[in-house]
Amino acid sequence: MTGGYARREKPSRYAFSTREITFDDRQGHLFVPDRPETPPVVVLAPGAGLRWRAALEPTAERLAARGYAVFAFDHRGFGGSEEPRSSSNRANPGEVDEERLLSPARQRADLDAAIEAMQDDPAVDGDRLALWGMDLSAGTALAAAADSFRVDAVVARFPVLAGKTLLPGWVRPRLRGLVRGVADYPISALGRLRGVEASERGHHVPLFGEPGETAAIVAPGAERSVRTALGRDPGTTPARSFVTLQRHDCRDVLADLSCPALFVAGAHDEVAPAERVAAASEEAPDASLVRVPADHYSALDGEGLERTLNHELAFLDAELRRDASTKHL
Repeated sequence: MTGGYARREKPSRYAFSTREITFDDRQGHLFVPDRPETPPVVVLAPGAGLRWRAALEPTAERLAARGYAVFAFDHRGFGGSEEPRSSSNRANPGEVDEERLLSPARQRADLDAAIEAMQDDPAVDGDRLALWGMDLSAGTALAAAADSFRVDAVVARFPVLAGKTLLPGWVRPRLRGLVRGVADYPISALGRLRGVEASERGHHVPLFGEPGETAAIVAPGAERSVRTALGRDPGTTPARSFVTLQRHDCRDVLADLSCPALFVAGAHDEVAPAERVAAASEEAPDASLVRVPADHYSALDGEGLERTLNHELAFLDAELRRDASTKHL
């Protein structure tokens, strides 16, 4: 780990190459470092409602410059790797369903497909594979690792293990959202049958909002922070996201983890409070906990990223780079 947290220059593009990868009829982005020849690989999954390129490209570049292959992808509906519609529902070839549903089950399917793709890619060492996730995808990564011996390590940055913790804490906006979510199921199904575009059918709620608002992810300053990270309005999500998040809870998988895990807690995080992250880390058999002076979104770039990534790199170095051929890195 380097001493101090001075901001570094953007990693040189000459240190790694990038290419698009098709997996599960979708697209991901693979960063491959110049050295070693077959590097260990980190599968990078973005946080809820975020696109990997807007939010996590600096993280991917720094990992690649360190000597790791990095496979980054967007969860379906949230970027360039949306799941194509089935042929029976597709109006035109290449058309995609851009329904921006926050669904941990869909995220898990996306992650499992990405893991399989990296296991089979000859440019990387699929036998040295780590998962990296943020908030909801960190919980998904922990669950995937608990179910598979193919994962060697997990970095859980500001993990969210119970989806209901993202929803409004105030009773009235939460109930309002759940009512809209339940009603959204038949309305959206009818709209799909009628060929209505995903962005226009059913009930929608804001993706991010302030406490007291009816939004899928609620925390002070969350909407403003995400708007800054994405460079645009974060938009809306089907109201069914309230139901999928309310039902989601993967805390019981922690005891089944068979690989080392790093839990990263933000001292000022109001989306995934540090106390909650610390309690989760105590449930895993082989877990480390580090606290960083950051809120939930300030570690995406700049000094916040450097502070956080220093710890994550040290953990990955210890778990993935034990082979003598990588000691020169």
